Amino acid sequence: MAGAALRANPLRSALTMLGIIIGIVTVTLMSSFLTGLTDMFHETTSFMGTDVYYIDKYSWMGGNWLLQQNRPKVTAEDAYRLKQRMTTAKAISTSTTQDVTLKYKANELDDITAVGADAGYEVTNSMEVAQGRFFATEELESARPVCIIGYDIWDKLFHKGDVIGQTIRANGYSLEVIGVSKQVGGLFGDFSIDNQVVIPLQTLFNAYGNPDRSLTIEVKAKNVMDKEDTKAEAEYQMRLLRHLKPSDPDNFGVNSEDQFNQTFDALTNTLTLVGLTITGLSLLVGGIGIMNIMFVSVKERTREIGIRKAVGARRRMVLTQFLSEASMVCIVAGSIGLLLAYAASAYINAHVLSSDSSVHLHFSIMLIITGLLLSTGIGVLSGILPAWRASRLDPVDALRYE
Repeated sequence: MAGAALRANPLRSALTMLGIIIGIVTVTLMSSFLTGLTDMFHETTSFMGTDVYYIDKYSWMGGNWLLQQNRPKVTAEDAYRLKQRMTTAKAISTSTTQDVTLKYKANELDDITAVGADAGYEVTNSMEVAQGRFFATEELESARPVCIIGYDIWDKLFHKGDVIGQTIRANGYSLEVIGVSKQVGGLFGDFSIDNQVVIPLQTLFNAYGNPDRSLTIEVKAKNVMDKEDTKAEAEYQMRLLRHLKPSDPDNFGVNSEDQFNQTFDALTNTLTLVGLTITGLSLLVGGIGIMNIMFVSVKERTREIGIRKAVGARRRMVLTQFLSEASMVCIVAGSIGLLLAYAASAYINAHVLSSDSSVHLHFSIMLIITGLLLSTGIGVLSGILPAWRASRLDPVDALRYE
């Protein structure tokens, strides 16, 4: 009966559904984008490792940057003494960076990060060498001019050709390529190993000088479950090494991936709240439109309601009928909206976003279920008042209605 009533006024039903369709499409596309963005962010920050802490002169998040410039440098001596004291660390490495320009024959890449690393770098950074090998102990100790290049460098500089044994120049300093790291990709591709060249730490000092620069100590926990213990121990040992009193603030930073994740999650939560508030307005307008149409429908069918009640229909039956009509409108509109949103997301992923793009719209089964439940809820809420009013009509007065 509810379906027949909707088919009797197809144009009115279609116009009524339009607001819900637009609302479901906008809410679904926004949710799929934010989900894809969040998944991409957490996936691409994972190269840092949730169980790795970076002891640096500066704190990545919070604090006064100008005041932090007066902090003492993190030195190789700090790293050596920390290695002797730490008991909860799986590996500890020391590294520093240098901006370089890479050249190979006629090809050139600017703004590349050269990372000077020691033997522990492969473990603390979970570095996987896709081609070639990592540094040998002799190469690290004797400061051999060798390097491991990132995937993007291999692609742009060598066009994915043979690279092992080739010589590149980094700010004029010759380096032999002994490996290519596995691709990480994602949002931080420019800051990850994909766009870096890793060389022995002492080689970097020999090539570019400034051996007394501040370093970064990377501490990897033995167990992910006990990473907070590793962080606490690293902070405690560094304070002892710096001879800090209990009342003195830290003059170093202990940083981790979790700081990026917490900041990003706070940002996406704000974006989600604002986005749902804005897109939810279209659903509100659609719900008001359905309520208005249902009031019109009750008015038009007052005599019909009187006849039903006269032959024995209960209030519950009338209430159910009109609620069914409102819910059916919203479910059909929600289904159409989800189909349009799915088609739009597939088109955007295939034609607007490139295949190697960091972000893709994530259209999941849970999103479909949520969209249908949302549509049903809007139908019930929008139809409850008109249906209740229809069920309360007096059959005698309804039969006299013209």
